[in-house]
Amino acid sequence: MDVRAGIIDAYGDYEDVLRDIRRFTSLANGSDVLTKALLGNYALLDKGRPLEGLRNSIFLTALSRNSRCPLCERAQVCALDHFLPKNHFPEYSILADNLVPVCERCNRLKGDECDRADGLLMFHAYFDEFPDKEILFTEINIDNTVSIGYFLRRSDGIDNFSFERVEKQFETLDLLGFYQMEAVAELTDQVDLYDETYASFGHAGLRSTLSSLARGAERKGINYWKAALYRALSRNIEFCSGGYRKLLTTPMN
Repeated sequence: MDVRAGIIDAYGDYEDVLRDIRRFTSLANGSDVLTKALLGNYALLDKGRPLEGLRNSIFLTALSRNSRCPLCERAQVCALDHFLPKNHFPEYSILADNLVPVCERCNRLKGDECDRADGLLMFHAYFDEFPDKEILFTEINIDNTVSIGYFLRRSDGIDNFSFERVEKQFETLDLLGFYQMEAVAELTDQVDLYDETYASFGHAGLRSTLSSLARGAERKGINYWKAALYRALSRNIEFCSGGYRKLLTTPMN
């Protein structure tokens, strides 16, 4: 087999593989020798190796944007993820389009995830756009404490297949739980702002401030975790009417 020509053809097919992975098998399928050789190419990206410049260029591009992980939109990038796992598609082990800068947590949780049976892939940072309709929601409960929970709900205009991909991404990366922890930290950090705003402007003032924070967060996308949080807070009458004070006296969950 002319391996070089096969790899060039595979590079040309990359976007087609993303669109329907069920129709494709790896160039190295059935050949342990070829798989090992192709996997070995990844070491060429290491410091002092021939493709170090490619690795640096990928990270510099991410840093020039905002350096936040495109999978969780929270942590700083520090690793290169093979969107199509190199153990499944070793021919893409050094293809720039297949190397996505992500955070350590998302890189670890995603692992070798590759659902070929159902054709469900997560969202590719370079080739896919996350739905721009509201599908991430936050539930706020106030009793003895303030409880926060995130959940997904399909909105009109989003087809079932796209929503299943969203669910897959959130399940694989445990994003609902991750965002809950981030939201707890966010509210704890901002409680003095809520208290000062409520003391000066009452319920309406606090609601307006929370709505403004939601609009600001939506610049990163309508389904950005902080946008969903502040939308829910601004709509919660009890929180805006003084329920936020439970943040001052009791632990959150």
